[in-house]
Amino acid sequence: MANGRRLFLALWPDPAVREALARTAGQAHLACHGRPVAPEHLHLTLAFLGRVHDARLASLVALTEAFPCPAEAFSLDRFGYFPRGGVLWLGSQAPTPRLTTLHHRLWQALACEGLSPPERTFLPHVTLLRHAVPPAPGALPGIALNWHYTQLRLIESVITEEGPRYEGLATSASA
Repeated sequence: MANGRRLFLALWPDPAVREALARTAGQAHLACHGRPVAPEHLHLTLAFLGRVHDARLASLVALTEAFPCPAEAFSLDRFGYFPRGGVLWLGSQAPTPRLTTLHHRLWQALACEGLSPPERTFLPHVTLLRHAVPPAPGALPGIALNWHYTQLRLIESVITEEGPRYEGLATSASA
């Protein structure tokens, strides 16, 4: 689709959480190499929409701005690794029912816009490194980071020669 934008909805960390995530990515890079995600790009995707026709943008902006996002928190306390793409990520050891509920409610709202959720199970995580090697046992530091959120953002991912550039298009309401 030539006429469209690559969009996703995500939680964006506040500056203190972003700094802690970037520091953790730097430590993980020493053990796993790869390419660290730029600090300003660290986020937790709730809904990847893919390429969306420009004609749908206004309704998605309106949906995002009206979406009630509760003030909640979750813990980032375990590393994971996706072999495809060599992705090292940070997520939660414990179930995250409130975050899962937020994800489900968001996709219910997106369904009214004709969008369908992915078939895979939602695994909340923050990508720290790409093209990394799997971590050796005990090579990564222990971590316990609490992320408090109150809003989600509609983001456009613009692919450039230097890599992706993220542009915020809308921010949700706080519940």
